[in-house]
Formats: sequence, structure tokens, C-alpha cells
Amino acid sequence: MQPEPTPDESKPKDSGYKIGPGQWKLFFAVLVIGCAGLIYWFLRRRGLDQSAALYTGLPLLLALGLSLTPPDKSATGATMKGMAIALLLAAPVFQEGYICILFASPLFFAVGLIIAAAIDWGRKRRAKKRNLQSALIATAIALMAMEGVAPETSFPREHEVVVSKVVSAPMEAVRATLAQPPALGQDKPIFLRIFPYPVAMQGEGLSVGDTRHATFVAYKHIFWNRIEGTAVFKVVEASERKIAFELASDTSYVAHYLGWKRSEVQLAPAEGGTLVTWRLSFHRKYDPYWYFGTLQKYAVGLVAEELIEHAATPRT
Repeated sequence: MQPEPTPDESKPKDSGYKIGPGQWKLFFAVLVIGCAGLIYWFLRRRGLDQSAALYTGLPLLLALGLSLTPPDKSATGATMKGMAIALLLAAPVFQEGYICILFASPLFFAVGLIIAAAIDWGRKRRAKKRNLQSALIATAIALMAMEGVAPETSFPREHEVVVSKVVSAPMEAVRATLAQPPALGQDKPIFLRIFPYPVAMQGEGLSVGDTRHATFVAYKHIFWNRIEGTAVFKVVEASERKIAFELASDTSYVAHYLGWKRSEVQLAPAEGGTLVTWRLSFHRKYDPYWYFGTLQKYAVGLVAEELIEHAATPRT
């Protein structure tokens, strides 16, 4: 008779490799981000990379996918980590500029936080009503992501910003300053330092046909990939109290975000000097309107203030 095997010998030896929970989480996170990359590529091929489908719809899909990966301490934590990884990959992998990433980040994190927090809330209560509320939130964001996909789901893209300021100088002195190339200062507002800024301004005169050339320099990846371009504005209307410029051409990196239309300055006598009103109109290229429209209006308002300060105020 053969001796009976001991309890340890009777158990089959498991020499196979087991995938742990942490590795499954990483696998699903990479899978979700990879799928998001394919969607991003598809949107760019379709010309929808400036629509809300990218800046609202893509973070919605990322949030849903990352929130539903194998259970973690919270869906919110997994989603925020995944969003951060996806945005860090945007520059080297998808060749997005740092300005796009910078301004897209709040949207990505906000959508991710809303969706993940709603899922965590529903999990804690384990109630159908809570799950329904989470689904309604996701549906609302999905509808918002349709903005810019078709004309029927888009808001008006033409905008105008008006800024007025009293300059302590007579109208003749203000006109003489406007006739010269602007002396751009280095103390520009912090918000404008994010964007490409003119490094040189050329052109003079206030007669119809006179031009102004603004040379812009931008670095797509902060320190490298230098992009230089020029925006040319032509005087199309000139009178004693009004000068209007229209964009003739624009090869600058700014044209990637918005399209300048018309720059108009009006002068009027005022107590203590001259009331200068600068009116800038532009075409918004990015959706959603409530986010990018608000940011661009604010930035253009700062530009108008800079123009009054450096192009219409006589130098002392």
C-alpha cells in the first residue's frame, strides 16, 4: 500500500500567475483612456475638435468609464486620477498645445467630478431613485455636449466687447498717438500672459488703406515648438472722431482660438480729457459657449483696455 498523501501534498500546486485587483484597475483605466484617444482622433477627423463634443462629451465618457472600473475607495478618486493622466498625455501623444490643455482642464475635471460624485452618492444609498438621478445628470451633460456639432445645436459665434476710458489728453493728442505704432508694455494682465502676445507692431497713419502689422510668437508646448505669425489690420473707415480697422489676414496662433473681425475706436470730448471707446468684434471658434465664450469675452475686454492704454494714451 502507498502512504496517503498529507493534506499539503493533496492540494494541487498553483504555479500560474494571478492578476491582482490593482492590476485590473490599471488595465481598465488604460483601456478607458485608450478608447478616449480613439474618440478624440475621430472628432478631429470629423472637424469637431472645437465643439462641445470634445470639451464636454469626451470628459463625460472618460468619467463614466473611469467611475465604473473595478471598485476603488471611491469613483471620484479613480476619475480624478484618470483625468489627470489623460490630460498629461494630451501634449506628447495628441500634440495639443498647452493653452488648449490649460483651458480644457477645468471642464474635464468639473464634468468628471459631477459624474463621479453622483455615482458615489448612488452607491452609498443603493437606491434606484439615486441611480436615476445620476443617469439624469449624465443625460443633461450629454445634451450639452451636442453644442457645436450642428448649426441647430450651436449658439451665436459673433461677439462684441466695448471698453471706454477717459484719457487725460486733448483729442488731437490722442489722434496723433493712434497714428503711430502702439508702444506695447510688458506689464500686461496676468490672464493675457497665457496667450500669444505681439512682440512687434508696425504701421502708421489713420487714412483709409493704412495698415498695422502685429507679429505674434507662441510656444505650443510652453518651451518649444515656436510658432510665429502676423495679424494684419487695415483702416477701412476714418473720420475726426472714429477710426475703424478690419482684419486683412491672420497667420498667428491666436487665429486657432478666435477670429478677429473689426477694431473700432471712437473719440469724444470729456471732462478732463478725451473719452476713448474701443470696440472689438470677433468670431468664437470653441464650444461650449457658456465656458469659452465667457473666457474669450473677458480676454478681449482686457485687450481693449491694453489698446486704450498703449495705443491711444499719449506717452509722457
